[in-house]
Amino acid sequence: MSVLENRQPKTAPAVPAGIRPPDTRLDSWKAIAAYLGRGVRTVQRWEREEGLPVNRLAHEKRGSVYADRNEIDAWWESRKRTLSTTAPAQASAPAAPPSTPVVPAAPERITWMSAATFWPALSSDGRLLAYVSDGGRDGSSSQIWLHQIGGSAVCLTRGVAERSHLAFSADDTRIVFTSSDDTGQSVFAIPTLGGEPRILKRGARAGRPSPDGKWLAYLTNDQQGGVRIAALDGTDLKAEREIAASLIDVTFAIWSPDSSHVLVLAHPDSATDADYWVVSIDGSTVMNTGIVQRLKERGAWPIAFPATWSGGALVFSAITSTGVAMWRQRIEAGTFRPAAEPERLSRGSEFDWFPTAAAGRVAYVSTHTDQNIWSIAIEAGTGTTRGPLRRLTRGPGFVGHLSVTGDARTLVYFFGRPGVLGMMRRDLETDAEAELTPELRLEYGYPAVSPSGAQVACGARVPGPRALRPIFLVSVADGSTRKLGDDFGARPRQWIDERYVVVERFGGRLNSVGVVDTTTGVATDLLAGAERSITHPRVSGDGKWIAFDATRPGGSPAVFVAPMHRETPIREDEWVPVSQAASNAFWSADGAFLYYLPTTPSTEFRNVVRGRRFDVGGTGFTLGAPFTAFSSPEMVMPAQTNAITPVATRDRMIFVLGDFRGDVWMMDVSR
Repeated sequence: MSVLENRQPKTAPAVPAGIRPPDTRLDSWKAIAAYLGRGVRTVQRWEREEGLPVNRLAHEKRGSVYADRNEIDAWWESRKRTLSTTAPAQASAPAAPPSTPVVPAAPERITWMSAATFWPALSSDGRLLAYVSDGGRDGSSSQIWLHQIGGSAVCLTRGVAERSHLAFSADDTRIVFTSSDDTGQSVFAIPTLGGEPRILKRGARAGRPSPDGKWLAYLTNDQQGGVRIAALDGTDLKAEREIAASLIDVTFAIWSPDSSHVLVLAHPDSATDADYWVVSIDGSTVMNTGIVQRLKERGAWPIAFPATWSGGALVFSAITSTGVAMWRQRIEAGTFRPAAEPERLSRGSEFDWFPTAAAGRVAYVSTHTDQNIWSIAIEAGTGTTRGPLRRLTRGPGFVGHLSVTGDARTLVYFFGRPGVLGMMRRDLETDAEAELTPELRLEYGYPAVSPSGAQVACGARVPGPRALRPIFLVSVADGSTRKLGDDFGARPRQWIDERYVVVERFGGRLNSVGVVDTTTGVATDLLAGAERSITHPRVSGDGKWIAFDATRPGGSPAVFVAPMHRETPIREDEWVPVSQAASNAFWSADGAFLYYLPTTPSTEFRNVVRGRRFDVGGTGFTLGAPFTAFSSPEMVMPAQTNAITPVATRDRMIFVLGDFRGDVWMMDVSR
């Protein structure tokens, strides 16, 4: 049920006809769009095509408009009833606006570096801000900075390492963080005013000190299930224990304000979508809050970065059709159940994420949303790129899941722009584009185009508590759609030929790769690791080799290749290492080169493509020396999503690039 459905009707005072009380009037397109939780263009289209009640001021220009909240509420209710009675049984009507923004005190900009800035943390009094940033210097390694609110910033670390998950200790004298290098991830602490980092836990990540100063919650790298609790000072080894062992794919753990529970984003099995769970520190209570499910029903999806507590509420980032915004969900004291409706705290016109809260204030990173598809020419014979970058798409939002036909003339990709999600088909020779419109009205993604370009295999989001992952085949010619099955536990990645599709299975402890027969709908195993997740599979153009990532839980990915065969699963002893610190491998069109994205200095954002010559011989193959095929001094590839593996055609490399520079902002949420 949406916020609009729950809004109580207002009692209007006795006023002359045609005059509205000021508190019900929206005086611009922007105000109307914000009230409906949509973009300006969307509400303008609704006025033109669906009768949204918008008035224009007499004797003023056409753009001077106003609307009444009560009239909009009535229109929305009538539109909802109309959709529910006219929509086909398999169609999904547009969701109600997720939430009207609360619009707290105007946010204040804290940093002014326009840098690659992430993982902020506030001290308990809200006067000190720590964060990870490259300081606005392209090519620099990210460091931990300490910023006095209203003052200047100093750099606390040095050297090349990936740092994340910052948190202040209870007395604000230390900053706890995760650091990753060639040896893996570990949890460290550094004095707040500077000094040498001290290791707290090896082979661990996402460490978080409790508010009472006694405990450290962290995740171990040798398993994806459960949370570890240890004495923060490390003296009481007997007190260390594991809780919530039944939960898998735990991405973070944060403490309740009273240090009695931790909250995690996780799920109990692959058949259930991840949600926020509350676990008592003695492990006796493991409870699903249902917050994520409630948000999904309103068209919002929290992202997997840590949430934060602010008083009696949980603050987190969530994706909607209008952008990534800060949200707040008030929680019932004692029960940890959601209280009232979720509230959107920021407009989400940029990417608003990485929240941290203290002393009635929330700080977060707001980064640009210019994420688009670009291409650059490939030099024949050397595999390197040359010449200027060429932009293929334009606009805010995100794009990904690039897929090309066998002749490399057609590109299919997924796009998310303000107010709309979908799949696009682009002719790479003429630059003509057309949106793919399957006959079944669902929210599709993960497109993979067949070698001939006649069909697109894709997944779709299915509402509900179960994590159903169906696969559909869409005809490019007429949009006719066929469901291969209700739940493959996987998403399409690439066609091998006109019949078989490689899929990536996820949602369990370790990802694996399978093959689906699009004629029969039968899925078979292809590639799995005993201790490593297999992701981002890419088959060479001749169908003889497969490249993929293999990653231990909590570790860094490595790229491998293996001979491709479908009759039996590929064995681990057939894997050949390509790079021990890389991911997202892809092939040149002729298979002569294998490209990949190095994970240093950051696994989340990449600006370099490396390559190796791939020579197939009669008795095996050889890999040439690594070389740099492409380097971007400004824009980066957002590798924190699983959708950005590049593709190569005969004469160019195509990838997703974005400007993810931003700054830290702060708002008062004490009311």
